[in-house]
Amino acid sequence: MTSVSKSRFQKIYVPILIEQLFMMLMGQADVIMLSAYDTKAIAVSGISTQILTLLTFVITIVHVGVSIRLVHQKERDMTAIKSELYHSLTLNLVLSAFLGITALICYRWILMLMQVSQDIFELTYQFGVILLLGFAITTAQMLVSTILRILYMANIAAKITVGINIINIILSCCILFVFTDYVGNPILAVAVATLMSRLLGLLYGGYYLIKKYKPQAKFLKLNMFMTKKVILLGLPGAGEQISYNFAQTITTAFIAVLGTEVLAAKSLTVAISNVSFCVAMAYSLASQIYLGKLIARRKFNVLHRSVYKGLAINVLRSAVIMVSVVGVFYSLGRYISGDDSVYHLTLSYLMLFIALEPIRAINNFIVDILNVAGDVRYPVCVNVITTWCLLIPLSYLTAFVLGWGYIGIILINIFEEGVRFILIIRRWDKGHWKMKLAQIGVHLHV
Repeated sequence: MTSVSKSRFQKIYVPILIEQLFMMLMGQADVIMLSAYDTKAIAVSGISTQILTLLTFVITIVHVGVSIRLVHQKERDMTAIKSELYHSLTLNLVLSAFLGITALICYRWILMLMQVSQDIFELTYQFGVILLLGFAITTAQMLVSTILRILYMANIAAKITVGINIINIILSCCILFVFTDYVGNPILAVAVATLMSRLLGLLYGGYYLIKKYKPQAKFLKLNMFMTKKVILLGLPGAGEQISYNFAQTITTAFIAVLGTEVLAAKSLTVAISNVSFCVAMAYSLASQIYLGKLIARRKFNVLHRSVYKGLAINVLRSAVIMVSVVGVFYSLGRYISGDDSVYHLTLSYLMLFIALEPIRAINNFIVDILNVAGDVRYPVCVNVITTWCLLIPLSYLTAFVLGWGYIGIILINIFEEGVRFILIIRRWDKGHWKMKLAQIGVHLHV
């Protein structure tokens, strides 16, 4: 990295890394607590969370679009930042309220369509209604954290994530195991606790934003021109996420057919390899914020060198992490898996992930850089085409026709990620992304 000191990058990267790793660990703790209380709690929470995740992807349109615009706005005057910041919060509130109300009206029908079991139907409905009533709080807290990271307050965003997760875990633990008899239905009380922790995070982050960027009434009005710009930048990214998650659902269905042991080993493999993925995601997010300054200042030679250095770092770091993970699992995996066949399957899958994770890391990195440069459509088109023309059909072919099972699916994932990287890095090297800079207010010639 050049132009800006390495310590500046570390100030962005380290808090984001802590945030990502903490979210991963707390997510596992949440699942363990719910499963310890009641197996129904896992099903109720899982179904409701899945539906909310799909709604959140729609709101991600705003978050992605705003983050790209803010990366470049922060190189300009304070008024432009304030306008973008508070307009995005208003837009987020309006869209979240609309989606939340629509989902509430249709929620019972959605659960019937999903064929939710009758013994958990009403509880799932009530749990989902609570979360949907606070949907705007959840998305606003996510947006505030995103804005804080971009505006060089990543340490505050990390504190919010760590804080709300700790509060949520403590409240959930008290509800499920200590004050069970005093809270009515403990599972529904967990949903309320989740919203309370999110609200506290929103208030804490909002305080820092308001303190630094004093709001004015005119900034809170919806501007159709700005709204259109935000949606045009954010829409492709949201579409990519929906496509990816739908494809993963199909792949998981393939794996489920292969048997319980394979599914258990796959789940364990993904959970363990998430360490590498979280590190790579944190590096990509920090680089997007950091290198956006070079794009805004049109320092393309420095940017080009920094990108290739970032690619090399991602490959090396992911490979080292995965080799270390395999070594640790080889020594301790029998105690974690609890089953000898699951242990051996997981070990073989993890060894293949040594090749998969570095390619995933550099794909995330280069796509994030293209996005911050305003080139948002090309990566999405490549992702959708390679996923549905290569990954899904070839996964079925290798897993079932050739009989390679989940190993075949992993190999196809490696191949698909490799093809995608070749197509995207060619786009970067040829400089076609520079044609999109005007969308984010950066002009090649000033």
